[in-house]
Order: sequence, then C-alpha cells, then structure tokens
Amino acid sequence: MKRFRKLSIKKRLTLFFLVFFCIPFLAIGLIWYNKTTGALENSAISYNEQLMLQLSGRLDEFYTRIKLDTQTLPGNSLIQQFIRLDPSETYELFQLKESISREVYPYIAYRNKEFVGFYVQSAKGGGLGDLIAGTRTIDYRDWNLTDESFQVLAVQRVGDVPVILFYRNINDRITYQPAGAMISAFDLDQILNISNAERIGQKGRIAIADANRRFLYHSDPDEWGNALPASWQNRMEGQGGYFMDHTGGDKKIVVYRTSENTHLTMITELSYNELVGGLPNLRTVTIIIALLILILAYITFGKMLLEIKRLVEVIHISRLKEKELELKQREAILGSLQSQINPHFLYNSLEIINSYAIVAKVRPISQMTVTLANMFRYSVNDPNEPVSLGDEIDHCRSYMRIQSERYEDLRVVIELETDTSGEAELFRLTLQPLLENAIIHAYEKHGLHPGEIRIVGSALPDYYSLRVIDKGRGMPPELAAWYNAEFERDSDSRLARGLPSIGLWNVHSRLRLKFGQPYGLRILRSGAGGTDVEVRLPYRKAE
Repeated sequence: MKRFRKLSIKKRLTLFFLVFFCIPFLAIGLIWYNKTTGALENSAISYNEQLMLQLSGRLDEFYTRIKLDTQTLPGNSLIQQFIRLDPSETYELFQLKESISREVYPYIAYRNKEFVGFYVQSAKGGGLGDLIAGTRTIDYRDWNLTDESFQVLAVQRVGDVPVILFYRNINDRITYQPAGAMISAFDLDQILNISNAERIGQKGRIAIADANRRFLYHSDPDEWGNALPASWQNRMEGQGGYFMDHTGGDKKIVVYRTSENTHLTMITELSYNELVGGLPNLRTVTIIIALLILILAYITFGKMLLEIKRLVEVIHISRLKEKELELKQREAILGSLQSQINPHFLYNSLEIINSYAIVAKVRPISQMTVTLANMFRYSVNDPNEPVSLGDEIDHCRSYMRIQSERYEDLRVVIELETDTSGEAELFRLTLQPLLENAIIHAYEKHGLHPGEIRIVGSALPDYYSLRVIDKGRGMPPELAAWYNAEFERDSDSRLARGLPSIGLWNVHSRLRLKFGQPYGLRILRSGAGGTDVEVRLPYRKAE
C-alpha cells in the first residue's frame, strides 16, 4: 500500500486501467470462449451419443428379429435334403432348388422389407441362392471354430447399397454335425436409416466396426475393411464413450457404442474445427481489435492526463490566489472596524451616561446604557474564537431589548431544549444579523410593524438545529431555492456567485469555513406567512 501511494498519478491511473479494464476484459473473453466451445462440445457429444443409442438399438432389434425368423429354417425338410444331396445329382438338385425358392425364399422376403438376398451352401459343395449373398466365400473349416450358430458375417457394398450379411449354421438332424451354412443379406441403410441420420457438419462420419476392430461400414467407402486407427483402438474401452482424436491435422470428437448382441461398434466422427466454426478466428480478431483499442485508449488517456494535470494546477493556483485575496479583504475590513472603536473610551462614555441617568432617575436610559455596554464588551472580543450558544443567546436578548425600545410591538420568543444551549458552539454575532434581517426584510421592507420573532433550538444526532422564525413576508420561492443551492456549494466565494445579500452569506461562510459540512444556513420556508431559517451548529467537543 505504501508503494502504491508513492506512485505518481499517471502510474496509478495506468495501473488502475490495466487491473480493472485490460485484465478483466481478456479474462472475460477467455472464459466466454472456453464456456462457449465447451457447451458446443458437450451438446455435440450428447447428440452423437443419442444417435449411437438409436442406431445401435435399431440394429439390435433387427438382429433379434432376424435371429428368431431364421431359427427354424435350418431344420426345414427341404434344407435338410439339400445339405445331404450330392452335387453330382444334378436333376434332383435342380428340383430341390426350385422347391426351396418357392417355399423358403418367400418366407424370409415377405416378412422383412429390408431383405435383398439369400444363399445356402452345403459341406458337400452344393450351393443355391442369389449372387448378393453368395459373394461371400464360406470356408467349411471355420464352421467348427465358431461358438455361435447365428452372427453378423460382414457388411459389403452392392452398387450404392450397403448390405449386412447374417450367418447361421445348418446342422444335420441325423448326425448333429455342421453340414452347411445359410447367409441372409439385408439392406443396412433401410435397417438403420443411416442416410437420413442427422450429422453435425459437412465432415461428420458414421461407421460400424466388428469385434476385430475393422470397419464393416464407413461413410467413406475407401475405409471399408480397413483396421481402425491405432489411436482409436487404444482408447475405445468399455461399452461406449467418447474421446478427442488429434491425428490427421484435424481435431475430431469420436463417439462410440458397442452392441452386446451383435458385438458391432457404432462410431461417429465429428470435426471439432467445423463444430466451433469461426470462433477461434473471432477470438483472435477480437483480441487484436481489443489490443488496438487499448493502445489507442492508453495514448489518448495519457494526453488527457497531461491536460487534466495542467488544468488542475491552473485551478489550484487560481483558488489559492482567490482565497488569499478574500482573506486579506476580510482582515482589512475587520481591522478598519476595530480601529474605529476605542473600547476604553466607549466604556467610559457609557458609564458617564449611565451615571447621569441614575442621578436624573431615568431608568430606561440607564438600562439601555448598561445593555449597550454589555453588547460592545461581547462584540469586541476575538471574533474567530467560538463561543457557547448560551452566550450568543444572551447577546441576542440585549440586542432585542434595545430594538424593543424602538419597536413597541417587537417581541422575541426563545425556545431552547433544556440544558442544551451549552452543548453547541458558534462565532460571536452569528444570530444578530439574522434577527436584523428579519426586522428589516420581513417587516419594515413591506411596511409592517416588526412583530414576533422566535428562536427555536433542538438537539439532533448530527448537529444542533437553531431556527429563526418570523411572521412577516418572506422572499420569493425561487430566490429561497437559489440561496439553498448556493449554501450547498463547496465554494466560499460570494462574489463568484453574485449573491444579493452579504449578511446571510457571511454567517453561512464563517460556519462552513470553520466547521465544514453540514454546518451553516438553510432556508426551510419563506413565503407570505414568514420565513424560517435554520442554523446548523456543531456540538462542543469534550475537553
């Protein structure tokens, strides 16, 4: 903290600019980018996981249906005759093929709209069916190696149609030994509806891999039969999940799910760069523009700072000169007033007048002389020394006692909270100008005989409130509002504001200059029913 205070204003503002603008701007931009890309990534992963669940569910459902539909076919009497028949018996073989084509083939075709081919091969070398299913060569030696009588054999492309081949063993019902195989071919696109599956982006891919981690199907036909990338195989664990693939120069999100029934793995690839689109470029451009703006702002800020510094120095010097002139003017006025009155001469003169009044038995003159002497004795003391409110009230009583000799209807009512007059402090002759103002401006100026003037005091938490209230005629509301606005300003220059009355302003400025805010004057009310002026005084500090 000490080091910060030692820095110049320019360095402080520069540090403030960096800490509260530059760093938060960059941090917010980085957080926004990470949150946005993270949300897009999570949405894409969630969507592709749902897509994998749908495709895997369709394949599992179809797998189960075909397994049930073809379960009884190996035991069909025509199929059993076919696997026992020697291929050399051509006539019998031809008739048997015709019977199978009429009875067995329609059984599968009519029950499954996805059906595209059927092929049966015996261990003796005989075969029947169409070319679609028969393009897959069956090795008799493999039949004894499999533990499953029904499984997915392969996926191959016939023209533009991806075809999935299901393999089922045929055992001889007499020897219970493998004697042949049956292969059913179905349109994979109709099963999974892959062509209509919505993928995110132009580079999105859907693939199917077998248990040996080879592509049985891929949106790119060139990948059919190829092994999965080594980086994929090492990271594809469990039944499903996702990972980021950074190989090939293009970051990809790979989502996969393995079916427990078919043991096939459904895979989707999504280009990360295509997913986030132009966000990285937008981030870079935004950072460059922000840096340019910050540089320009810093240059402009530096020029403004120099100009502000110059103006502050000019204003500061101007205020110092103005205050110095005003203080000198006040000291000159005070000095001239004090030099005009010789206290000792005045007191002696008043004593002589009082003596003559007593000898002549003129009691009013004697009382007025004593009262006037007390007033002069109170007023000639140090004007800058604060006095208690009680002393100032006594002085006001003396002043109003003399004024009542001139104005018969003049009456002053003083209402102070009990034992509070000694708690507040103010300067000498603070209230007298307000009382004089009330007599002259509220009554005489409007042709009225001075009447009642009330002085009401109350102790508030933050200050002591002393109100001078008359029943004459007040000033216009806009003038009262203007006075209050000027009283609230920090400037202590009356001449700069052009106030029409020096009395109110001098009382206010003396209190404000000595005690600060909120002390001073405030006009609470002024109108046809009179004026209510509040004087806010500070409490005396405990010694």
